Amino acid sequence: MLRFCAQSSFYNSRTLLQPLTHKQITSKLKSISSNISVLSRNYSIKLKDEDNKLECIYYGPLTPQIKGVKVFSLSSSAAGLLAQPIIIREAATIGSTSLIVALCSVVGFFTFVTPVLLHVITKKYVTEIHYDPATSTYTATTINFFLAKKKLDFKVEDVEVPDIPGAFTTMKAKGTPLFIEARHFSDPLHYAKMMGYDKPMDFKLGGDDSDSTSK
Repeated sequence: MLRFCAQSSFYNSRTLLQPLTHKQITSKLKSISSNISVLSRNYSIKLKDEDNKLECIYYGPLTPQIKGVKVFSLSSSAAGLLAQPIIIREAATIGSTSLIVALCSVVGFFTFVTPVLLHVITKKYVTEIHYDPATSTYTATTINFFLAKKKLDFKVEDVEVPDIPGAFTTMKAKGTPLFIEARHFSDPLHYAKMMGYDKPMDFKLGGDDSDSTSK
């Protein structure tokens, strides 16, 4: 009798515990999945908002050509570094010192000088400019030596237009020289603001100097 009661109570407790544990597990899984979906939805909304608030107002048409030339230059430099020991060894077997110097100078020029020269020429070229209307901030994108994007945030107050622009320099933003072209802006008003064309012109023709000399 006692054994029968113990077995019946064990089975009853087992049947009561099984649905409880199953319900708890399913509820926890549902809550975890709902939290993950909410977090992912909020994160995607934030990313979309950040992308939408930036307006692309400029794109440099020479960007693909510059990237292609720099890729070719860096790949040829890597190949030159790998082939330089072999060239020196083969030239040493000939025994001519002038030939070794000539080969090393040619290989060294294409290995080291060409990428640096291309970087000096193209580092000022602006590939893209984005505008944030909320903060009136411009973001200029250039390409560094290793083809990575380099971004510079500036405002109109940070722009300086030199009286005598240097080579491949249209303006300076926070002291950094940049090269842009007016015809590639989607809205010419942004170019006018950067270059200061919207500011009133100063028509003084040396009046202060004449007054100071007369005094």
